[in-house]
Amino acid sequence: MSIFIPEHIQKLSPYTPGTSIKAVREKYGITDIVKLASNENPLGTSPLALNALKKMIADDVSVYPDGGVSLRNALAQKFRVQPEEVVTYNGSDALLHLIMRCFTVPGDTIVSSDGTFVGYYVATSIANLNCKSVPLTSDYRFDIDGIIDAIDSNTRIVYIANANNPTGTYINQHEFDTLLNAVPDSVLLIMDEAYFEYTEVLVDDYPNSLLHRRPNMITLRTFSKAYGLASLRVGYAIGPSELIQVMSKSKLTFDPGTLSQIAAMAALDDHEFVSATIELNKRGVQLFQDSFKTQGWKISPSVANFSMIDCGTEQKAIDLTLELEKNGIIVRRLPGFKLPHCVRISTGTDEANQRVVSIMAELSQYFA
Repeated sequence: MSIFIPEHIQKLSPYTPGTSIKAVREKYGITDIVKLASNENPLGTSPLALNALKKMIADDVSVYPDGGVSLRNALAQKFRVQPEEVVTYNGSDALLHLIMRCFTVPGDTIVSSDGTFVGYYVATSIANLNCKSVPLTSDYRFDIDGIIDAIDSNTRIVYIANANNPTGTYINQHEFDTLLNAVPDSVLLIMDEAYFEYTEVLVDDYPNSLLHRRPNMITLRTFSKAYGLASLRVGYAIGPSELIQVMSKSKLTFDPGTLSQIAAMAALDDHEFVSATIELNKRGVQLFQDSFKTQGWKISPSVANFSMIDCGTEQKAIDLTLELEKNGIIVRRLPGFKLPHCVRISTGTDEANQRVVSIMAELSQYFA
């Protein structure tokens, strides 16, 4: 090929979406299938958001979006910050890519952990950054002391997913305070809190980073999980205005789209739906954690909306995934998260969760 392609782009591994219901149906000839692979909301979408979308679609959609201004203002009011401290975009994935473009140059160093969010690996690879990955602890948690020790004069960013995807583990308030005190002012700290709504009710010592504003810290959140708006791709970042304004002027002008904004603003007011989602997940993740431990599976202590099974080897993870698919349960293998020997199972409806537990009990004699 005569067109130049940078070496770091040539080496990129494409993101592989989870297996679809259609694919499992065609492969095994079964119809009773539950997808628990992508940490989606099992209750669907906020009814208030759906109603707002229907009304918007009935109106004129020929006008360009306002670039996220309406949603930015709604979020600023909700979190009691200034509008200049908020930027909205096409999901927290897009915000990660935006941060890399705004605050790094190729060759800079970013510090995080092994076994963290696949979108982080993709964003840093595209930006051609030098990634320092600190191993997870024996109980699948971030090693905060190790991350602090890895920071040096070349470090531009420290990335923490709290709770972490795919392990579901979290850094507690004491660890967060330790990190805040140790990260130099010249290093940007990214707190990715995609599962905030779930985690804050599951543990007492979960740190809400928005209560600890710092001139070098940006918080990321999303509407994809608790609000059920995954397909509309809308997320937001909150941080010091000096940094947020750099991101605002660097993002694509009109994104996120009007429909995404309309749905997100309506979903912010749907307290009943969000509460029901959180309570359903609270039951589900506790059921998974208790049942999988009793059945003899090696699992991470998750406080998100999924549980991670450590199968020991990649082949066992492949085999478990296939056996679950044969039983109509779609789960997620984790090679892209650099945990090829592990499988992630999202919580679903109460009925789906009980079905998973029953099937996992049957399979435990072969795999656990």
